[in-house]
Amino acid sequence: MNNYSKLDDKKLFSLIKENNNKALKVLFERYFVRLCEFSEFYVKNLTLAEEVVADVFLNIWISRNKLKIKTSLKGYLYTSVRNRSLNYVLKEKRNTENIKELTLKNNLPPIDNSPFVELSLMELENAIESLIQKLPPKRQLIFRMNRLYGLKYKEIAELLSISVNTVQNHMVKAIEYMTKHYSQIKSFYIFLFFLLLK
Repeated sequence: MNNYSKLDDKKLFSLIKENNNKALKVLFERYFVRLCEFSEFYVKNLTLAEEVVADVFLNIWISRNKLKIKTSLKGYLYTSVRNRSLNYVLKEKRNTENIKELTLKNNLPPIDNSPFVELSLMELENAIESLIQKLPPKRQLIFRMNRLYGLKYKEIAELLSISVNTVQNHMVKAIEYMTKHYSQIKSFYIFLFFLLLK
């Protein structure tokens, strides 16, 4: 079957469950733009919307062997994007409130939306990514699944066929390593929120 683009959603999903990544790519291309526009309505930022949608498709691929969709695949995609978008908005609001509280408590300079701060945050993200890449492959994967993809320890354990305790041990060691090397990161208090409040 060469022309996957002619297949309907149901058939594409059945192929995805059979580990066919080409089917996932076709599904991704079919809905990506529309889902990004839908997510942007909630998160008010196209780049963030793209991340939300990409995470939804990543989760479909990760969970493909156990994922059961009772509605249409299109309905599932839109519901997942909406829920993840709303979760991001709520988390962002909570983290902003926590950061403000920490800055007041420790007499730190307030965080604003100036170009300088945006550049600093970009540098921070690059520094964090650099540290993540230095972790052992399995530990790096577990860390990303938890901190970047929002999966819980139990979900990670099931997906990787390991115990929850093993996941926890990897996370503890990952955070210990990254905290030990925090000197590479100028905005340490923001880094702490990245590690501890997600």
